[in-house]
Amino acid sequence: MDITERLALPLSDTPPCGPNLEYDSAFLALEALAETTPERAIGDAVREAEEPDWRDVARQAEALLDRTRDVRVGAHLATAWLRTGGLPAWSRAVGLVRVWLETFWDEVHPVVEEGDAVERINAVGALAAADGVVPYLRRTQVLRVERIGSFTLRDLRIMSGSLKGTEDAPVRADASPDDIEAVLSHVDEAALRDTVGAVSDVLAHLDAIDTIFATRTPGQGPDFGGMRRELRELDAFLRAALARRFPGTSDAGVDGTLDEGPAGTIGDASAGRQNRGPIRGPDDVRRLIDEICAWYAVHEPSSPVRPILRRAHGLVGLGFAELLKALAPGGYSEFQNIAGDDEGA
Repeated sequence: MDITERLALPLSDTPPCGPNLEYDSAFLALEALAETTPERAIGDAVREAEEPDWRDVARQAEALLDRTRDVRVGAHLATAWLRTGGLPAWSRAVGLVRVWLETFWDEVHPVVEEGDAVERINAVGALAAADGVVPYLRRTQVLRVERIGSFTLRDLRIMSGSLKGTEDAPVRADASPDDIEAVLSHVDEAALRDTVGAVSDVLAHLDAIDTIFATRTPGQGPDFGGMRRELRELDAFLRAALARRFPGTSDAGVDGTLDEGPAGTIGDASAGRQNRGPIRGPDDVRRLIDEICAWYAVHEPSSPVRPILRRAHGLVGLGFAELLKALAPGGYSEFQNIAGDDEGA
């Protein structure tokens, strides 16, 4: 039994999740340790922001989880595993939080008291915080080949045009398209499949957590929208790379790392994600556009089709007036004059 499987089990029969340790010295020490040191000026010099010692964060989080089952600690563990073990390790930690919510909804900390789920929603939301995990995700190595190099999600998004800077603050990738192509050309099939499976699993875990909150606290739940967009773009790129690098092979075997687990556990996270059904709404349209853009990023990175599709991606779901305003502002003004106050009807 590995650590993820062990931490998915109850601590005891009663109570299964142990005590709430939020005022315990070890819990407070973990909270402090997991904080990023902000950028600061020292004389005329500026010291850049410093990440926590993630291996120490992981050790302290694991030690706390021998005493309690707490989503706040699980979120710190997930970020630490992302930074020290990459996408597969992160997937296991996110899946762990999912299992706690599915199995111990009434007992896992922070507890929902008298229908007030705000504290728990905030704790779970830390798994996908725009000012925390998302920047770390972008800079985590997606694939690495010894003596060849590596690339990150940030590199891919800059290459695809979905991550842009400004004239005053341009963004530059650390890996060029040629660097990325070299990694994809030499990566081991098992490593590529493991990474595809990890990304797919995280998406499935987020979907499952959304479903739990929709059932338990209708209308209230964490916002995973930003994280999903990042992961869907990465998922589309990796699946296109897998199909190109190993043609004729199926991606049905890219489930997560705990494939033999029973239903409802971390192992079956990817079930149902492999067979694409019909397009049912704007989210499916956006996902398919992401996949097409990923194909162009791999096969024809200089093609003008990709930026045009990116533009179309932002138009999906807009009403007539919004589309007109986005595509032809002059025409929108004329439309306003004709439509009056009912333009958005």
